[in-house]
Parts: sequence; structure tokens; C-alpha cells
Amino acid sequence: MPEEPLVPGDYTTLVDLKIRSQMDTESVTNQVGTYMRGLPFAVFQVYPEKNGIIWGRISSNTGAGTSRYVGLRVANNMKAKLEKAFETTPNSDPQVALTEAIKELGATIRNLAANLPR
Repeated sequence: MPEEPLVPGDYTTLVDLKIRSQMDTESVTNQVGTYMRGLPFAVFQVYPEKNGIIWGRISSNTGAGTSRYVGLRVANNMKAKLEKAFETTPNSDPQVALTEAIKELGATIRNLAANLPR
């Protein structure tokens, strides 16, 4: 069975997933958090495999600021499942597509928050 391509989009964690400030597993000081198993999250950019890891950028910033990364596939083991790729068109501006994806995620979060028991 061919492996699913890893692309920007909505994912769900298959395991507890470490959030890092750098695409590096050698240093424990770059671990800044964890996504628990089953948690949905967005990946805004996927990087080519390096040292057996395909990294995804989970922070939406593309310029100044601190980016955050997770290993999507490590040593050929999937750590997250793609639920839905972000929609793009051949002539679309990636920044516009990213902005729309963030707006959609914001609306989803507001809907979830509104339905939480009080």
C-alpha cells in the first residue's frame, strides 16, 4: 500500500506528539509542548525528509516570530493522519489560502467553544 503524501492540511495525532521550536530531535531543550493522541491540529508547511523525519510546521507565521514543528513521519512510522488537505488552486496565492485556512480553523474553534458544557 503506497504511503499517503504529506501536505499542508488538517491532521490528527496518532500518538502523543512532541512540539519543537526547531526541526531537531537531538536537543531536549527545543521541546516546547505536546499534542496528545487524538488531537486535531493544522500543518501549514511540510518539509522534505531529513534524517528519517518528515517535519510539519504547525505555526502559521512565515516571517518573524518563533515557528513550531512536529515530526509527521519518523523512521517510516506515521505520527499523524491527514484528515483534509488545505484547498489550493494552481493560481492561488499561498498566503491567501493560508489566511482562509486560519479563518476556517478559528470558526471551528469558536463553534467548539460555544458548545462546551458550562
